[in-house]
Amino acid sequence: MAFFLVFDRADFGMKTIVRSVAPTIMGMWWYVTAYATFLALLPFLSKGLRAFGEHMHYALAITVLAIWGLTSFIPGTSGVNDSVFGFIYLFILISAYKWYMKPFTLKQTWLMTGTGLGFFLLYTCASVMLSLFGIDKGIFIAGSFKLPVIMVGFGMFLLFDPLSFRSRIINRIARSAFAVYLITDHPATRTLLWKHLFVLENLYQQPFAILQILGILLTIYLVSAL
Repeated sequence: MAFFLVFDRADFGMKTIVRSVAPTIMGMWWYVTAYATFLALLPFLSKGLRAFGEHMHYALAITVLAIWGLTSFIPGTSGVNDSVFGFIYLFILISAYKWYMKPFTLKQTWLMTGTGLGFFLLYTCASVMLSLFGIDKGIFIAGSFKLPVIMVGFGMFLLFDPLSFRSRIINRIARSAFAVYLITDHPATRTLLWKHLFVLENLYQQPFAILQILGILLTIYLVSAL
């Protein structure tokens, strides 16, 4: 906020100032607000799920999978959006696995991950075919908290969980990731980056557009990290 008040007041209104002073309760960054709320509820949620016991916990996991998991394959249905409910949804599923289930074998993990990727491919092909008839549904199956996304994400964590290595470079990059997110997803920063400094639409038809865009993103990440 202080940076933009000094260098770029044109893109900084009173509403943004108020949101910058109290970013969590004002929802400036959805992830921060949702995760902070989830952490406040987590002790009670964890104790409550423990009190349920194994069978009730499984019943709850199956229920949320039916409500928000299976319906994610149907366009137009209301699923879990980018809110605290998304974190609660994931915690219900992951805690059921961690507390009561036998660890997945490598074959089961690859099967789950491959199935999720298969749904991506299937819906991509269907989206392309529908677009030929003027029906634009997009690849909605790849949205936040959709079941295939959870399958692939959970599978990747399980695949890498047994590995153990340490890298000072990776740790340093990882520590900067949250700060980069806060900087680049600030409303005033988004306006500065994508409407003034880098108008990506102007690059789409140029040679090596993908390489240029990747170079821009890498530069933004490095500057923000510094």
